[in-house]
Amino acid sequence: MSGSSTTSKDNPTNVSFLTALICGGLAGTSVDVALFPIDTLKTRLQSPQGFIAAGGFKGIYNGLGAAAIGSAPGAALFFSTYEVHLFSW
Repeated sequence: MSGSSTTSKDNPTNVSFLTALICGGLAGTSVDVALFPIDTLKTRLQSPQGFIAAGGFKGIYNGLGAAAIGSAPGAALFFSTYEVHLFSW
């Protein structure tokens, strides 16, 4: 440590609230876009009417836009709040 003391209030990454907000929104959207079709297939596999009757592989991306738009604000707020308050203790 060569003589310098580091407290928990030091933010080594120096991330601004706006940067964390944008990164959180992009991260949340990326996760939803990547996992949405997998989750849709899982739900159809668990359907009591059967996989094919529930839609099979057709339209596995239907509703992706709404899910991505809906998750971006929540992920952005979570990520930015976490980053800003991470070093405030």
